[in-house]
Amino acid sequence: MPYFRLVWLVSAIASVAGRVQAQGTPAPPPIVGTWLLESIVDTLATGSLASWMGAHPTGAIIYSPSGHMSVQFMRDPRPVPPGGAASGADAARLAGADPFGGLGVRELRDVVEGYYAYFGRYRVSAAGDSIAHFVDTSLRPSEVGVTYRRAIRIEGSRLFISLNAEVNGVPRHRVLTWRRAAVNGK
Repeated sequence: MPYFRLVWLVSAIASVAGRVQAQGTPAPPPIVGTWLLESIVDTLATGSLASWMGAHPTGAIIYSPSGHMSVQFMRDPRPVPPGGAASGADAARLAGADPFGGLGVRELRDVVEGYYAYFGRYRVSAAGDSIAHFVDTSLRPSEVGVTYRRAIRIEGSRLFISLNAEVNGVPRHRVLTWRRAAVNGK
């Protein structure tokens, strides 16, 4: 067999093997990874904007290749406990401690209302334009077992999750904007 035919045959076999491997191992959906919160903006029926968690909330949402997800965020400004924020020396003292034991009802409510988190599983729609979050644990016990369906859109390094919500009887369209976290950094 001439050399060029052998090279062509080996190349063709490698190409087919690569396609078979690629078909057997699907690439993870583009949503997999860690995303850092940039904003939460509500648009009211009047067209005015509202900030449910303040002007600059912080947070992260993580989608694993195994189909698990976790989300948490804290409002801006974040609640400051009596006595101020913990210093580095306080970290050892706080580990395993009851951080809420000394808080009054108003302070405790401020802390709880200023933070939101849940964990569970997720599934992206076949079209890639929506996602379902199946809540297994939540800061809000009434959410355990709930399925949240959200519209999603990925543009470059940005993830947009949108939903219709109601706060104190006022309907709104909420958009959460996330930025893909850089490896080993922000």
